[in-house]
Amino acid sequence: MTGSILSYQQEDSVKLRCEIDLKRLLPEPKQKERFEKKWNAFLESNEHNSDIFELEGDVLKYQSEQLIPSKPDNRPTLLLVLGNPASHSVKEGMFFSFEGNKKEHRFWKDILAKAGVLELSYDENLSVEELNEHRKNQLLNLDYNSPFRIGLCVFISMPSAPSDKLSGRAPSAPSGNWSGVTGVQKLIGAKAMRELEKEETLRVIECAKQFLLPKGVAVALQKNAWNGLRSDKDPEYKKTLADSGKLKGTLKDMPDILLLGVPPTRLSGPCSKILRQLLEEQEYKLLPKKD
Repeated sequence: MTGSILSYQQEDSVKLRCEIDLKRLLPEPKQKERFEKKWNAFLESNEHNSDIFELEGDVLKYQSEQLIPSKPDNRPTLLLVLGNPASHSVKEGMFFSFEGNKKEHRFWKDILAKAGVLELSYDENLSVEELNEHRKNQLLNLDYNSPFRIGLCVFISMPSAPSDKLSGRAPSAPSGNWSGVTGVQKLIGAKAMRELEKEETLRVIECAKQFLLPKGVAVALQKNAWNGLRSDKDPEYKKTLADSGKLKGTLKDMPDILLLGVPPTRLSGPCSKILRQLLEEQEYKLLPKKD
C-alpha cells in the first residue's frame, strides 16, 4: 500500500488491481464496525464477488476494469466514464460482458451504436467468452466504425452486483440491494464514500491526462462521475439537466478538455439520445447524420 487510501495498478489490457487502506478510509471505530457487519452480505450479493475481492486485515483488495488503447490514430479521443463495474463483467474480463440470460448488453447495441458513437461487428454464434475477447481486441486495436478513438474507465473502481433488472434475477428486498455505486456506498457509508471519491477522481484524471490530451472529450454516464469530475464552475448533477442535455463543462484541472454528462446507462434510450445530441453540438461534428 502507498500512503493514500486507494492504490491501483493496470495488470493487463482491461484488468485493474486495486487496494483500499481501510484504516484510512474508515478511521472511526463505528465506521469500521459497520463495515464489518455488512461485509459478508455485500460479498454474498453476487456469486462472483468471492473471486474478485480479498479482505486481508485492514486492506481490501479487488479487481476492477479500465480499457485504454495504446494504439494511436488520427481520430479525436473519447473517454467514457461509467459508474462502477458489475462484478460479473470484471470476472469475465470485459466491460458490459452480458446482461440477463447472457444477452448482449444494451450498452453496445442500444446506447453506443444508436448514438452513432461506436459500431462493432461480431458473429452472433460466438459464445459469451468468445464475444468478450473479440470485442476487447476490437477496442484495443481500434478495429471498429467510429469517429472517435475510444477508451473506457469507471469512476468508482469497486465492483458490485448489477441491478436485478440487468441480472435477470427476481427483485431483491430493498434492504438487500447491493447493486451499483449505491451498493458500494451502502457498504462503506456516505462519509467514507466522499473520501473515496476524492481518490477515484485523481485516478480518472490521471487516466484522462494520458489518454485525452491534447484533444479529446470525456463523457460521464453516471451522477457521481459527473459531480466528481466536473470543474467547480460547472453545474451539479440534476436529472432535469441530464435529460435535457445541459450537463456541459470541463474536466477538473483540465480546462481544455470537454466534459459532458448524460443520463445513466440503465436508461438506454435517453442516454443514447443525449449522448448523440451533445457530441453533435460540439466541435466533434463527425457523427453520421440521424435519419
